[in-house]
Amino acid sequence: MKTVLLTLCLLAACAAAGGAAARGDKKAKPDLSGTWELDRSKSDFGLFRDRPVSKADSTLVVEHKDPELKIARTLKLGGQQETKQFAYYTDGRGETNPATIGAGEVKSKTKWDGDKVAAQSKLVWPGRDGSAGAEMDVTQRWQVSSDGKTLTNSTVLSSAQTGVQEIRLVYRRAP
Repeated sequence: MKTVLLTLCLLAACAAAGGAAARGDKKAKPDLSGTWELDRSKSDFGLFRDRPVSKADSTLVVEHKDPELKIARTLKLGGQQETKQFAYYTDGRGETNPATIGAGEVKSKTKWDGDKVAAQSKLVWPGRDGSAGAEMDVTQRWQVSSDGKTLTNSTVLSSAQTGVQEIRLVYRRAP
């Protein structure tokens, strides 16, 4: 009788633990949705610090319904305005977006990295005289703060020519 009771208790404990895992009692992935305004005082433009883009007002409108992450970025500077649309898929299927600066397209693969969304891509520029061009590995990460008031976009650029460079843009939630 004691053996049967002990077995039933162990089975109940295992079922309870299995039920918690099946319910996905892991921490939910954050929702990056919202309208976000660049806080230049908390941002680091890295190798772009002396470029006009570092002086622009930047707003992100983010629609996040996992696995789809849509970002509309508007830059305003000197009476000019540019809006670009980006779409990322956190299930790793891959995507093609416009280059964040300048012309062209960028192919990337996106996935969750803990509580951050991470997109990885490789950029290749042809040489001027038809020779082999420069290659750069790019990783972008988006993370919303625990209080939901800031969104940080970190971009790490890595190439043989420039080494490793980081750009860190901090956005605050628009009122």
